[in-house]
Amino acid sequence: MLALVTDSTCGLTRNEAAELGVDVLPMGYVSGGVRHAEGFMGENGSYGRDVIVSTEAVRPSAFEAAFRRHLDAGDEVLCLTISARLSGTFRSAEQAAEALGDARVTLLDSWGTAGALEFLVRRARALANAGSSVAQIVDELSALRASTRIVFSVPDMVALSRSGRLGAIRRAVATKLNRYPVMTLSEGAIVKLDDGRGARGMAEALVSRAPEGASELLVSHFGERGVEAREVLLAARRAFPEAHIRVKDGGPVLAKHLGIGAVALSWA
Repeated sequence: MLALVTDSTCGLTRNEAAELGVDVLPMGYVSGGVRHAEGFMGENGSYGRDVIVSTEAVRPSAFEAAFRRHLDAGDEVLCLTISARLSGTFRSAEQAAEALGDARVTLLDSWGTAGALEFLVRRARALANAGSSVAQIVDELSALRASTRIVFSVPDMVALSRSGRLGAIRRAVATKLNRYPVMTLSEGAIVKLDDGRGARGMAEALVSRAPEGASELLVSHFGERGVEAREVLLAARRAFPEAHIRVKDGGPVLAKHLGIGAVALSWA
């Protein structure tokens, strides 16, 4: 049997994780002087009301414990994590795998997070259920991650600037004159694509990036669900009337680095 392990930025709810048979290891964040473990989506309270001071990658010891439990049960393990260019979580998984030294543990950097990571996890489980080998699953997921599977916008560039993850992107406040920056992840790194004027223009710019025929779309909001998420949902419904569209909270860890009010669109 193939055991799947991922981190809490995948956005799975407790029930979804149970249905997929996925171990979701929590990232950490500090708020109000207290360290919190990021829970399943929908179980993190009203985190947008508090200042999140810092976040923490999943620790190597957590990965090692999860891997060992499945190996002892006779399972193979496939671990999919948030992009290594956004977090130290993938490196933690590498350290755990190195410590165990067991060839039955396979790691894959998703190059994404949020809905993009969730869709890869779901695809991995579907392939495993269909009888694919770990090598075959990794080959397919490696091809899938190479295509753009998530686009996002932020209320301003302050949080991203502080996170140090912008690279060469100009660190100006991007919503000046009511403009929202539209960005994506390319091989796990943040790349700016466009600007949208106003929440509706931003939503249309996000949705225009989804490929024709996309059958599943996921809108992620960070903090309380606001007008930006509503506009993205409406634009997605107009552009993809036959698609299955879901809306989810993106969680406190990503909200810390994107900013409260950020919104993302992922597809499969």
